[in-house]
Amino acid sequence: MRNQICKLAIIMCIIYFHLNLYAQDYPLNIKLGAIKTALKNNAINLGLRYLNSLDSLWEEQDYLFMGDKSLFLVMPDVDIRTGSNDAFSSVTVKATGLWMLFSTTEIAGIVTPNTSKLFHTFPLSAGIETNNLFDRINTVLEAGYVPWYQAAGRKTPEWIKRTKFGLFLQGGYKFKLDTAGVYQAGGAMDESKEALNDPIFRAKASFGIDTKTLIKINYLRLGVVGNADGWYDFLNSEIYHRVEGKIRFYLSPKTYFDFEYQSGSGAPNFNEGEQLGMALTVMF
Repeated sequence: MRNQICKLAIIMCIIYFHLNLYAQDYPLNIKLGAIKTALKNNAINLGLRYLNSLDSLWEEQDYLFMGDKSLFLVMPDVDIRTGSNDAFSSVTVKATGLWMLFSTTEIAGIVTPNTSKLFHTFPLSAGIETNNLFDRINTVLEAGYVPWYQAAGRKTPEWIKRTKFGLFLQGGYKFKLDTAGVYQAGGAMDESKEALNDPIFRAKASFGIDTKTLIKINYLRLGVVGNADGWYDFLNSEIYHRVEGKIRFYLSPKTYFDFEYQSGSGAPNFNEGEQLGMALTVMF
């Protein structure tokens, strides 16, 4: 009984650190900013990101499955990016099942996950993609691989632990909705080669880095955040991208201010424009 309790405690710690790889320290992030759009318009930029365990939402324990060298966790993932004028927009809502495989070791006679070894995670997701006009909607199934090398027991340079990357396959269908009276221009245009009422089949690669506090002078804490996503559209032989760079000023543990640059809107519009602006984010 004692061995099982110790093993469960260690696994729950691993889940905690792994969720931090996918999200901020708090599940709900709300962003408000001002940007210069692809058409050089001044616009308001809004964002909302939510990522947490279904266990905490529904107060159930049936969504976590543990094996001797594996575990499975299901969680919701909501990412909304929108704004005025021709600001980039995307709405992604999905449920993700995360399968994690790991090696074990014996400590004081107790078999536990070996945090000095590489963990292998396989996210499986089902959800939808659309824009803030809701004139079309993509249903998407996704399967991927994300290595986890952020464990405290690994002898990995700290700057490498601040990075993450993953490889994914995405398939689905693109539905046309009512487009009467819908006007698109600049960063709001759908520049994807994926045809309406046709299948979707893509490969995706993602890389990110978050230095957290890179410079600290008295009360000033400054960091750098970067994310790069690339898609290959198999059905149309097209390549899409989204690159984001941010200089981040931490105002408090739950609040930060960013100067940010973005090239490419990402799914579902795959617009190739650019945006430059600043934003305040509060975490809950």
